[in-house]
Amino acid sequence: MKNLSISILNVKNVSEFLDELSRNIEVIKSNKKREILDTSIHFDVMDNKFVPNTGVELENMKCVKEHGYYFDAHFMVDKPVEDGYIDKAIEYGCTDITIHYEIENLDNAIDYLLKKKKELNGNLRIGICIKPTTDINVLKKYKNKIDKILVMSVEPGFGGQKFIPSTIDKLEILRKEYKDKFIQVDGGVNSDNFRLNVNSGVDSAVVGAYITSDTSKMLDNLVLLNVIRNIEELPKEASEEFESKILQIKPDGYGNGDILLKIRVPTLRKLEKMWYNVISKDALKFIISSNIHDYRRFAVFCLADMVNSKNSNEIKMFIDENIEYINNWDLVDSCAPICIGKQLLNKSDNEIYSVLSEYTKSSKIWTKRIGIVSLLYIAKANRKEAVFKVLDDVFFEEFHLYQKATGWVLRELYKVNPKDTLEYLIEKKKIKKIPNILKSYATERMSIEEKNKLK
Repeated sequence: MKNLSISILNVKNVSEFLDELSRNIEVIKSNKKREILDTSIHFDVMDNKFVPNTGVELENMKCVKEHGYYFDAHFMVDKPVEDGYIDKAIEYGCTDITIHYEIENLDNAIDYLLKKKKELNGNLRIGICIKPTTDINVLKKYKNKIDKILVMSVEPGFGGQKFIPSTIDKLEILRKEYKDKFIQVDGGVNSDNFRLNVNSGVDSAVVGAYITSDTSKMLDNLVLLNVIRNIEELPKEASEEFESKILQIKPDGYGNGDILLKIRVPTLRKLEKMWYNVISKDALKFIISSNIHDYRRFAVFCLADMVNSKNSNEIKMFIDENIEYINNWDLVDSCAPICIGKQLLNKSDNEIYSVLSEYTKSSKIWTKRIGIVSLLYIAKANRKEAVFKVLDDVFFEEFHLYQKATGWVLRELYKVNPKDTLEYLIEKKKIKKIPNILKSYATERMSIEEKNKLK
């Protein structure tokens, strides 16, 4: 997808809205490496006959042009030629005009637009729009006369309607059959269906109420749409077989139900670095709650970077509120150590235990693992008493991912305090056989002599 065309159908003060839009776009463009959608303005022009509404006044095109935005006109009118709509739009500088297939004098209107295009030396994009119930095959007759196809994903006339899912099938077919045409979708487009529209192959999506209904959320929503588009258009180069195996994405695995886009981790991290400092918690909430694993990875990568620039308590609160979605080992390990553990270094041993035991005493797999791996920075800082106190609660857990995490923490502690780490393990051995996986990770840096003491 190349373009986001914002419908101003429900905008009361066009100039003020465009000022706010421009400010938000500049914020997004502050990182020059971000690839964002071209933003234009969409005019829903109505005559209260073809549809029972009056739409946007054409005079507003002057204001949009003064603000430097490209704009396109969608005429939901019975007589675009006879009633002067086309001439007036061209007079105001519009070079992108779409009329409805369903009007009576369509052929005459198309011929008139072709005439105007010739007069403008080709500088006019001619489009035909079809309603949701109109068969897409009717467009074949006009294939050599039009430049653009606009597909309505709601019944035309009013903003704020719900997107019709079957529209996606139409868009995919049209993309294959009309490779050289500019294809646009209009109606009910928002974050819930945006990835489907991106992947359908459309060139442009018209977004109305999602952007215009609440200007205080405009930046958040613009960022989210651009992030979705960026993620979806990343190269799909990872091995699905390998990722599915290590993440247990299979019917009887703990990752069951996840969808993989096959985006390599370094690629996703590079994208996240461009967006984490402008993406909102509301947008992250949407991303982290997705059943697409790559989306949740993106979210936890953002959290790990955000913790250094935002209130760490807010990040921890966000994690706690959305802990059900941090539900695989890679997601836990990417955010818990830095977002929770590292932020506890200035706390007492008892305070560290109080916080982390809330996780380790949970019956939920990934919540418990969060409590364990959060010890990594604490272990590296040689806070042995805090480490031992937390690990005492989970040391003999049988689940292999708990054992790996516990061994991992002890390995880090051993690097800075080999004597006490070995003694801790010897004491545990006296109680019960140390789990093999745990021991393997914990003793990875030990000498043969030290390992023999644990046999």
